[in-house]
Amino acid sequence: MEHFFELPVTYKGEEIIFNSRLVTFGYDYKFHIIVNGQELVFERDDERNFRILTTNIDLSAESIDRDLIESIVHSLETIKDL
Repeated sequence: MEHFFELPVTYKGEEIIFNSRLVTFGYDYKFHIIVNGQELVFERDDERNFRILTTNIDLSAESIDRDLIESIVHSLETIKDL
């Protein structure tokens, strides 16, 4: 099942809204977030921390940096009851 939503992220003092979707299957779920035309996929690991699953993103590109990914993870962690 898919649920579409907008994820507000504070990055470098500015709020950015990302188009996102929550994909659920059984007891598992993944977040698919569109960042500058690339789809990033996040899920929780065994220690309940978010990890990024997408392997084909270019972190060296100017459009996505590690600080932005950390800001996205912080926003995901603020979603209650997950």
